[in-house]
Amino acid sequence: MRSAKQVLESIARNQPCQNIELLEQLMASLRPRRNDTYGAAAARVRGLVDSLRAHPDLAEALARYLSDLLGARSHSTFYADAGILGSESFGSALTRRVGARILPPAYNEAFLHDFFERVFDGGRDAHWLSSIDEEDLHALRDAVGLKGEHFAPARRHIWAETQEALRMLSHRLAALGIERELVYYFPELTEYDSPFLAQSAEVLQFVKSLHNEGNTATEHDKRQIEVLLSQCLGYIERIRRKSQEAGASVGLTYQLTRMTQIIERMQVLMQLLVVERGAIWTGHALDFIRLLMLEVEREKSVSELLRASTNLLARQVTEHASRTGEHYVTDSRSEYAQMFRAAAGAGVIIGFMALFKVLIGKLHLPLIWEAVAFSLNYGLGFVLVHLLHFTIATKQPAMTAATLAAALDGKQSEADKINTLVDLTARVCRTQIVAIAGNVLLAMATSFAIAMACMHLLEWRPVGEEKARHMLQDLRPIFGYGIFHAAIAGVYLFLSGLITGYYDNKAIYHQIPERIRELKWLRRVIGGRAQVRLAGYIEHNLGALAGNFLFGCMLGCTGTIGFLLGLPLDIRHVTFAAANFAYAWSEFGRELSAHVLLISATGIAAIGFTNLAVSFGLALNVALRARNAERINKMAFIGKLWRRFRRRPADFLWPPGAPKA
Repeated sequence: MRSAKQVLESIARNQPCQNIELLEQLMASLRPRRNDTYGAAAARVRGLVDSLRAHPDLAEALARYLSDLLGARSHSTFYADAGILGSESFGSALTRRVGARILPPAYNEAFLHDFFERVFDGGRDAHWLSSIDEEDLHALRDAVGLKGEHFAPARRHIWAETQEALRMLSHRLAALGIERELVYYFPELTEYDSPFLAQSAEVLQFVKSLHNEGNTATEHDKRQIEVLLSQCLGYIERIRRKSQEAGASVGLTYQLTRMTQIIERMQVLMQLLVVERGAIWTGHALDFIRLLMLEVEREKSVSELLRASTNLLARQVTEHASRTGEHYVTDSRSEYAQMFRAAAGAGVIIGFMALFKVLIGKLHLPLIWEAVAFSLNYGLGFVLVHLLHFTIATKQPAMTAATLAAALDGKQSEADKINTLVDLTARVCRTQIVAIAGNVLLAMATSFAIAMACMHLLEWRPVGEEKARHMLQDLRPIFGYGIFHAAIAGVYLFLSGLITGYYDNKAIYHQIPERIRELKWLRRVIGGRAQVRLAGYIEHNLGALAGNFLFGCMLGCTGTIGFLLGLPLDIRHVTFAAANFAYAWSEFGRELSAHVLLISATGIAAIGFTNLAVSFGLALNVALRARNAERINKMAFIGKLWRRFRRRPADFLWPPGAPKA
């Protein structure tokens, strides 16, 4: 690899020069090696500064070289597009990024974006450059002469391109601000002077006052635009809040996010034009350059596209899930008892569902029809649980996790957020415990009672010895795939929570209840009052019905899919595991040893813990990401939660009594 001085000498020999490969070599000479620390790169930068100071002719050649490279390229689209959601669909973006991995796109010398992509190593260069002291970077700027006459053509070009980028973003914001979907949520945008349109006129006037580097706009001009942009942000936030009640499409969520990003970028560009006076390599300019480096790398990342897309979906979905989750958090002892009764009712139904699954298995149906039968057994059973206002403990985490994340919304301090989160965690924990107890105890009692009744009244053993042995083997926590299968069920529980939120949002956004109320044929069939009640029920329960039924379908199909693919796929659900244990126990009776009983109990506990941990962890992660709250101090939260458990462990098991008057 050539040294920095050797590259500088090549640049000086080939003046005038627009060979970008020399700049690539110069960056490579500064970049940290495989086993280097960032300090080594900083030392190389200081060495480059010393070489430029010792050889003014090399510094002059480098300034001319950089000026020629930057002045020959278009900057405005790069400044206006990098890091901002585009207009292409998810499918198009995914296809483009995957295709670029296989066959990289051709380099276009006309655009600064391609220049950055070739010269800088994306996030890697952004990180080691961030570690260099600003004094060293300013020394490099002065040594190169970025303020001097040799770099003046590039400065004027960057100055003009920054203005053009600001104008482009202003026009985009104005166009997005009058989109039909936004006007649908906020008709006032058409009745009064829209700030989205007003800011465009102000920006045009602002840009006119920036014809050249010496004629900068005033801080007053900037404040005029910032007032209008803050009004735009206010409208965006009001539309977002209204969409939480009236539902929102993915397109609206995407559009609001894009508008927010455009406003933030406009504020950055105005900062560079007014406060920094178009200066090169100052504090804000350096931050902007690092941002551009990172965004070039992110534009090529498939995982970054998936992360950004799921974040757009998560906010609306988890918002509705968090409201449902409020019903799964108990505060008083009466609510605690009610939760146990609701869980006990679900346990009774699951006892029968476990029996039906055994009977379906004995039919030895073709694989596809067996999967359909298992899915209907699970799905219709879970729907019945919901219709009877019962509850399944393992479905709660996907809802309560969203409620926990919703507690982090607001402008309170981080300490207050952690206190709120600790208190809510204690309430969620005791609710989960009592719900699992109700599910498991009644599922076991119901299954045992059914088996005993069949054996003594009908002289029929519903399970059989071979099936009973297989059921006990499935409960062994160490041997086999029991924990893995329980984790699969946990993923399904998490997905069912997302499905519930999605369909709740869909019912409101697409006005399904209102449409049902307008169906004339339905009114003739069931009558007007029944039609209104049905519409109201669909409005509040469509998500829960869809989530429960599709959760059952996922459970019912997994074993068949695993068999077809030759993979060890199956599910383990704590309540069904408890019911199966009761059926196996009824088959063997006193023949079961204490050792087998202990292993089975341990297996049921492990399955339940895995179900809850996986579903809760996934749901909480998505809910936190949807609210941009991932950066909360997790260690502080864990420490405060542990201190609360040591001081008041009963809060995690039993609700406090009502305060005395």
